[in-house]
Amino acid sequence: MSALTSFGYELDTSPEKFGELRESNDILDDAEALRQRMVADGYLFLRDVLDKKVVMAARREILERLASIREIDTANYPLIEGIASGQSERRRVDIKPFNEDLRTGEAIRALVHRGKVIQFYEKFLAGDVRSFDYIWIRTVKVGGATGSHYDWVYMGRGTRNLYTSWIPIGDVPKIEGALLILENSHKLEELKNTYGAMDVDRDVDGPYAGGWFGRNPLAVQEQLGGRWLTADFNAGDLLVFTMHTLHCSLDNCSPANRIRITSDTRYQLASEPVDERWMGDTPIAHSGRRTPTRQT
Repeated sequence: MSALTSFGYELDTSPEKFGELRESNDILDDAEALRQRMVADGYLFLRDVLDKKVVMAARREILERLASIREIDTANYPLIEGIASGQSERRRVDIKPFNEDLRTGEAIRALVHRGKVIQFYEKFLAGDVRSFDYIWIRTVKVGGATGSHYDWVYMGRGTRNLYTSWIPIGDVPKIEGALLILENSHKLEELKNTYGAMDVDRDVDGPYAGGWFGRNPLAVQEQLGGRWLTADFNAGDLLVFTMHTLHCSLDNCSPANRIRITSDTRYQLASEPVDERWMGDTPIAHSGRRTPTRQT
């Protein structure tokens, strides 16, 4: 296996430090077993449970928008391959409405706000489901990565019974920036009570300003223990995890110069309190922050 890095730090891929995510397709039809495994593992990894046609329609929609600002090489490759052009016209467009358009297209909303994802959560949560209106679209070029963090520090003003769905919008092998989960990190009570108690919009100073726990996955592992877990993800896969499951990403080292395209969205019971920053036609998000927010 080629060397795997995050922010340039090479991971120790020995069996004691690194492993594959456990798949849960064997219990997909047993909601109680899924809930028990979530408590045990802090995540559920489900292969090929989403409609691949819907996933790829969302991919095409996003790539068409990126191609409109010349970030995709359509002269030498099919659009759907998502090969970066090395160019960009972002500075020539009004970036706020561009980003709004990127995350609110009909195809991406069909993927994350309707269909298979909602059906899964209705079964998993045993009730009517409410998703955040805000959709996070990640388009990570070669060289990009994400630091270790809990999602709770970004969206912890509602129910604690809130879950993230990380969706590869197209295949995302390890070498192209796959997600990493730190094994058993959802059970680290001291971490949850210290770093995990912060709110990025309230706690804008200090060692965790911006939301990341750390950039160096080796140092994080040395401090907290556990193996880094990942997989080669395919279009149609779904990764679900808790608000206190520490995660980051591998570097996108695509030899083809492919952009990593993913989404991460949040789901909860409709009857429980919601973090209002992420709801409505124009969510306020982190608009009151004094420092940039960094996330998955």
